[in-house]
Amino acid sequence: MDESTGLSEVVPGILHWSAPHPNHGQIVHSHYLSQQRAAIDPIGAVGLAEALRAAGGIEQILLSNRHHLRGTVELAAEFDAAIRVPRAGLHEFEGPDAPQVVAYDWGDELMDGVVAHEVGSLAPDDGAFHLRIGPGALALADSVVLDESGLGFVPDKLMDDPERTKAGLLASLRRLLDLEWDVLLMAHGAPLPAAGKQALASFVESPRSAGL
Repeated sequence: MDESTGLSEVVPGILHWSAPHPNHGQIVHSHYLSQQRAAIDPIGAVGLAEALRAAGGIEQILLSNRHHLRGTVELAAEFDAAIRVPRAGLHEFEGPDAPQVVAYDWGDELMDGVVAHEVGSLAPDDGAFHLRIGPGALALADSVVLDESGLGFVPDKLMDDPERTKAGLLASLRRLLDLEWDVLLMAHGAPLPAAGKQALASFVESPRSAGL
């Protein structure tokens, strides 16, 4: 199936789609959890609402950080879904025109089999979701991206203090490697349906910055 207009299976229980971001035009990636009826960092795409309705609909939309609102507002209205955001990024949603959201804390089990973990360093609200689905999966916000050479950090120009930030990210990623999972999901990169944990471990041992 064309990923710009529909859903493709990563592993049973996890679907994926991608589309250009309306602000910068780069392809970004989103995921749907079938059993939980939850979307992670959803980007808008042609025919998406119909595809998600056919897959079971959405009860909750999970943002891995405050910047991944993307197509959330439209989908939340379409499905009357709750929008869950990290408490550390709650300030982004203040004011009369902001969407109504529900904060979560690091360590919370947001729904059956979905636990939020702090990554931080890049931003206080940058996180990850550990998914007890199939072989286990890890969904990352912006801590790691994928380019033609493999996993990498975002470019140094996007960090206030690159060396300190990367050291903090590596410490957090090492903690996430202690969890049980194999599938790696990213907001900025196609999913790795197998050996994702091995790929992340190799990256932590020999880190690099992506050429985005």
